[in-house]
Amino acid sequence: MKYFGLLWVVLILYACGTGNTHVKGVTSLAARTDCKGPCGKTMPCEGKTFTMEVELRNRNVLQGGRTIFVRDPDNYDYTVKIEFAESVPDSLFMDIQDPKYKRIRVTGVVSGYDVYVHETCTRSYVFSVTDPKNFSMMTE
Repeated sequence: MKYFGLLWVVLILYACGTGNTHVKGVTSLAARTDCKGPCGKTMPCEGKTFTMEVELRNRNVLQGGRTIFVRDPDNYDYTVKIEFAESVPDSLFMDIQDPKYKRIRVTGVVSGYDVYVHETCTRSYVFSVTDPKNFSMMTE
């Protein structure tokens, strides 16, 4: 019975910690212990594949070419860049600013870059999407 309790503790810590690759929102990615860190330093989460869901509201999406910038809808200091490979058709993401879409789900390899916000450097992240199955826009 003692080992059963220990197993539950380990499973809960693993699910809540850095082993979990599903992220809800831009700020959740930035707050992860394996992603949060100083500028100029490659963080442990970089190079790994994550799935992130982001709510679309408050005009928190910017678009340019094959790149989308998704901000946290409540705090524009946090932004994630989503880059689409040529293997992903434009039609999959071009209508992202249509108000009928309420959230997105993206899966991709994460890399980092430094961004200055209010004269303070923070580490920001890029999701590289190479497979059309790894990006979806939802109406609910």
